[in-house]
Amino acid sequence: MFEDIITIFNKKYDPTKRDYSYIRTYLTGVNIEKNKAVNVIKSGIENASSATIYIPLENLESQDKEYISPKQYQNLSSEEVVNYFTLQPGDYVVVGMVDYTIDLNTENTITKLKNDYDDVFEILIIDDKLKGGLPHWEVALK
Repeated sequence: MFEDIITIFNKKYDPTKRDYSYIRTYLTGVNIEKNKAVNVIKSGIENASSATIYIPLENLESQDKEYISPKQYQNLSSEEVVNYFTLQPGDYVVVGMVDYTIDLNTENTITKLKNDYDDVFEILIIDDKLKGGLPHWEVALK
């Protein structure tokens, strides 16, 4: 039914590095509605684009990763985290399948991701619509 692909970068605190790491997951079978906009401010133009992603539970492909809650995700070890994904405010989503690794200790930063790819968004709100005829998540992005 839904045919879009997204790349999610889940943020996870790594106590050994005392910093955040970002784990990439591809989700296929989602629907994306994008709204392109800009704000004019004193210093110039500011991006005000937003999007909503609809992620159905049925027919969702996630590289054999299982969804778990954000708190469960944060409690996983670095070995376990590769088997799961989550949806939490502060994670990043890129429309399409992006072969990119965020490493804050190299030049592969979030800023570079935003500069190199179109349609990079940050998750703001996750709305759980898991009851009813089409169980899904609605994810608001900015």
